[in-house]
Amino acid sequence: MLPPREKEGYNHCMGFLDWWFPRICKLCNQTFDGDIDVCRHCLAALPYNRWPCQRCGLPLPQPAIDLCQRCQTKPPAFTRTIAPLLFQDMIRDWVHAIKFGNGCREAQLLGRLLTTSVRQAGDVLPDVLVPVPLTLRRLWRRGHNQALLIAQPIAKALEIPLCRTGVRRVGRQRPQRGQTRKARDQSVRGAFRVTREWHGHVALIDDVMTTGATVSELARILLGAGASRVDVWVAARVDARARVDTRVPESRR
Repeated sequence: MLPPREKEGYNHCMGFLDWWFPRICKLCNQTFDGDIDVCRHCLAALPYNRWPCQRCGLPLPQPAIDLCQRCQTKPPAFTRTIAPLLFQDMIRDWVHAIKFGNGCREAQLLGRLLTTSVRQAGDVLPDVLVPVPLTLRRLWRRGHNQALLIAQPIAKALEIPLCRTGVRRVGRQRPQRGQTRKARDQSVRGAFRVTREWHGHVALIDDVMTTGATVSELARILLGAGASRVDVWVAARVDARARVDTRVPESRR
């Protein structure tokens, strides 16, 4: 953290820059005053996950329900999910930009929106953040890990350590797009390996959750290695009821 005097000077500098170079909304291209790159009108119009299952983040039909049927009968290895947005419309475009293009700005934006949701949830903060790792092959092809790009502004804002090592993804799993829940569960079994002991409360960070198979397997591995609790923080959740198309053009894979 910056010392008080330096922090005050930094805030004055940023205030001057905001006055001289006003922010432009990423969606409507209008200038506005704000902390993120979306004006309040467009921010209110984002596809929010308003009534999520408290365990897996699945969108529910009404607010009176806390857990989806699956989490009541077969709960995942993780304890809690925070997934503020639905994988629809501009959110899908932002995620694709982060994964397959130069989407640093979108990653910052989703990271800050996720940070806001974590603060609003009021949960006890974890001891460490862990971005869901990619295989070395996929990391080499993309040049970056989208989960890490989203995790970085969260770690900075909440002052939580960010761990980039200690768990790695192994093997060559098939892309999970288009697979059934059962196939996803089977394809990620044994996909992660820990390289050290784990302790305390861990929060996994990722861009999108579809069925939760990947993060559930990763949570299982971390709990087996000594973690006391694993939560999941994702920018967006796929609504299975809406049959959202998660595919991307062949040229962007």
